[in-house]
Amino acid sequence: MRRHDKKISDFFDQLSSRNKATPFSSEEERTEAKQRLLQSILANATPAAAKVRPLTWVYRIAGSAAAIAVLCWGISYLWPHPQPEKLQLTWISTGLREQKRVMLPDSSVVTLNANSQLSFNNHFNKEDRIVTLHKGEAFFSIQPNTARPFQVLTDSITTTVLGTSFNVMKYAHSPAVKITVKTGKVSVGKAQQTYCQLLPADQVMIDSKSYQFTTRHEEGLAGDEWTSGRIVMREEPLSNILERLEMIYGVEFDKHMLSDDSLRTITFNASMPLQSVLTIVETISHVRFSKQDQQNKIRVYVK
Repeated sequence: MRRHDKKISDFFDQLSSRNKATPFSSEEERTEAKQRLLQSILANATPAAAKVRPLTWVYRIAGSAAAIAVLCWGISYLWPHPQPEKLQLTWISTGLREQKRVMLPDSSVVTLNANSQLSFNNHFNKEDRIVTLHKGEAFFSIQPNTARPFQVLTDSITTTVLGTSFNVMKYAHSPAVKITVKTGKVSVGKAQQTYCQLLPADQVMIDSKSYQFTTRHEEGLAGDEWTSGRIVMREEPLSNILERLEMIYGVEFDKHMLSDDSLRTITFNASMPLQSVLTIVETISHVRFSKQDQQNKIRVYVK
C-alpha cells in the first residue's frame, strides 16, 4: 500500500475509534466496510495506464471529485448526527386550599390558586414563551420581551402579552374563561384572530366553544384579590360561583336541580368556613344547600 493509501486507511481507523455510535455490528463488518470504501477511493483516484489522450486531465479531475464525494459520504455516514431535543413538559400544580408562587425561566412570576394546574415545555424562553393553564386560576406578572410575546393557552383561547400583569380563570365544568388585566395591555383571541384587547381594570368573560364574549371595565378591578385571600366575583352566573367554591374548598355540588343561573356578585375571604360562605350564597340567591353524603357532595335546590 502506498503512503497516501495508508494515510486514508489510518484516517478511517481514527474516525471509527472516536465515534461511539458506529453502525457496524462487529469488527469484521467494520473492516470489510473500510476496505470497500478504500478500494472505491483508490479506483477513482488512480489513473488508468492507458494511452494518454488530450482530455485525460478532465478524467483525472472527475475521478478525484468522485473520490472526494465517496470520502465525504463515508465521513457523514460514520460521524454522529445531533439528535433533536425531545419535548419535555414542566408541570406546576396546587392542591386543596393551596397557593403556589413560581418564577418561570424568563423571570416572569406566576401565582397559582387552589386546585390549579399549569405546564410549559423546554422550548420556553428559547423559541417561545407559551404556558398552558389546564384548570383553575393563575395570576401572571410578565417580564417584557418584544421578540417573544408571552402567551397563555386555555382551551382554544390564547391570551398574548408583552409585559404586563393579569389574571386568568379557567372553569373546569364550563367553557367559560375569565381574564382580568391589572397592568399593561392584553390581547385575547385564537390563532391569528383577535377578539378584544384589554387595558388595566378591563375584564372579559369568553366562551371557549362559541367564542361569545362580554367585556366590562371597573375602576380598581385587578383580578389578583384572591392572592391575598379575598375572593371577589362580580356579576357572574351562580354556576360559576359554585364552581369557584368547589375549587377552593374541595367539595362537589349536585347542581342537576339548579335552574337559577342569574348573575350574582359575592365577596368573601377564602379562610372563612364553607358553611359561612354558603349562607352568603343563600342570602343573595334563591337556592338552598344540604349535605347529601360523606363524599363532600352538597345538594343544591331552589327554595
